[in-house]
Amino acid sequence: MQGSLDQYTIGILCALAATVFFGITNVVYKKIDNEISVIDIVVTRIWVSLPISYVFAVGSAGTVNFTIPAEALFPLAVSMILGIVIGDTLYFFSQERIGVGRAFPIVMSYPLVVYTMAAIFLGEPVIIQRVLGAVIVVVGVSLIARAEYSEDTKNSIRWKPRDRNIGLLLAFITIVVWSASDVIFQYGLIGVGAAEANYYRMVIASIVYIPIFVFSLKGGRRLPSRRISSIAMIAGFFSIGLSLIVYSYAVKFVGATITSVMIASAPVITAPLSALYLREDVNKNVGIGTILTILGVLLVVVIL
Repeated sequence: MQGSLDQYTIGILCALAATVFFGITNVVYKKIDNEISVIDIVVTRIWVSLPISYVFAVGSAGTVNFTIPAEALFPLAVSMILGIVIGDTLYFFSQERIGVGRAFPIVMSYPLVVYTMAAIFLGEPVIIQRVLGAVIVVVGVSLIARAEYSEDTKNSIRWKPRDRNIGLLLAFITIVVWSASDVIFQYGLIGVGAAEANYYRMVIASIVYIPIFVFSLKGGRRLPSRRISSIAMIAGFFSIGLSLIVYSYAVKFVGATITSVMIASAPVITAPLSALYLREDVNKNVGIGTILTILGVLLVVVIL
């Protein structure tokens, strides 16, 4: 009997765990989004996760004196700034202007761009079955998102056509930014432990967010209550603290393409949870989208 799991299986399990953490915490954030600002959510989840990432890094390295190779410092830092700092912000502004029902399906097509970039820059082989699976996942996620999020008519009235066009453009830019972040991260992980790389990226994000948070306080904006802050901290522990560490191992072991496809399938988790926890309607499109998404993930993961 085989004594241990191979790296591919571990990578798939890590990607699955990251998807679950991402999906569940998204529902939690959606529940409290009227009581906490985006900047408070982002800063809370980053700063609460920094010490967690350090514990994982020390545990992985076996010493507190671990180092990151000099050649990996730049790509790891760039991948974090692109993905979390810039990418997430662009997506928020896009979502604000065109609604989640339009923004989410657009940006969740990013695994196709990740695959293309990985093939061009990292020499990843193009497998037709995997391309087909990624396309099916995108279609499935789009069906779920369209069914899960209704059009925000108030938001449509608030923004002018020019602003909505900007929102659409931002969604497509987000695709490129997130894709570049994943591929650069995969490159930066060469010769670096996943936990150590994750800690370094968390340090970079924490430093970048200090001036952003301080600037956001100008104007005397209202901070969230203790209860909401506590919920955000717990959600941040899972959404970044645990999610990013398993995500790092997933990219390390199975690559950015497979990981991005599985992360994109998170609506399979958020849709039923939203129905139970947020009492949102779930129609047949969610069921069809879920089946397609699961089928697409299987095509990507299990190469025949």
